[in-house]
Amino acid sequence: MKKTFFPEEFLKKYKILLKDEWEEFLETISQKEPKSIWINTNKIRVNELEQKMLEKNIILKKYSFSNQAFKINYKKPGDLEEYKNGEISIQEMASMLPAIALNPSKDDLVLDACAAPGMKTIQLSNMAKNVIACDVNEKRTQILIHNKNRFGLNNTQIKRIDVRNIKQKFDKILLDAPCSSEGLVRKKRDALTEWNQKLVERKAVTQKELLLYCFDLLKTNGEIVYSTCSFAPEENEEVILHLLKNKKNAITIPIKLDGLKIRKNDLCENCVRLYPQDNNTQQFFLAKIKKIN
Repeated sequence: MKKTFFPEEFLKKYKILLKDEWEEFLETISQKEPKSIWINTNKIRVNELEQKMLEKNIILKKYSFSNQAFKINYKKPGDLEEYKNGEISIQEMASMLPAIALNPSKDDLVLDACAAPGMKTIQLSNMAKNVIACDVNEKRTQILIHNKNRFGLNNTQIKRIDVRNIKQKFDKILLDAPCSSEGLVRKKRDALTEWNQKLVERKAVTQKELLLYCFDLLKTNGEIVYSTCSFAPEENEEVILHLLKNKKNAITIPIKLDGLKIRKNDLCENCVRLYPQDNNTQQFFLAKIKKIN
């Protein structure tokens, strides 16, 4: 079996950061992640999909944080008819959590700021009344449009645009920021081939710019969730602290995720890190910020 590639610079950095947990952390991220699905209620009811899987002898296990999120005991869920016709999407469990944390209502206008390929857009479409999903990359936007059509996201408008060129105000914003993608090693064993510390630092510069701009797109009392699948404090806590320093009307607010182990974050109040060894997931970072005036 192909081994996961880890740059020496990565190993040295995170061995220091993880301290006594390093061995357990490394062992976990060296293993493939469990497969999970999101039931797309634009196309099918949850109980109907569960019944279809039962008839195929496919075992689903519901995650505690949403009645639409399931672990699936099936080797290739992408081969299922239900995936091909848009009734389910294949999405890593931790990747589902930013939309869950944002928790838009049917009255909210929502922006998915860096949306492609659109798995979180499907979630937001299921939850909110109106969604605008944008991405600056032409190829990725085409994938987003394809997924809008396949998953029946009729309440979602797709725009190929850099979010920093949007002028509209929103009730809720999801910024799943482009990052160094360190958390993808459980999905792709060669995900860190191009990784280096300079890449992390470059990404952090862009992330700070994106978050500052997206915060200004919020209406008063609006909320934004910032997330990455990176381990790096430079791309996570430091980005949030940069926002709080520059926007005095920004406050972090608690995130509740039922049934998951969430650790206290000493670097950034209310910021959430999901470590792979705690919940058998990818690494994920989340922060929820409110605009108070």
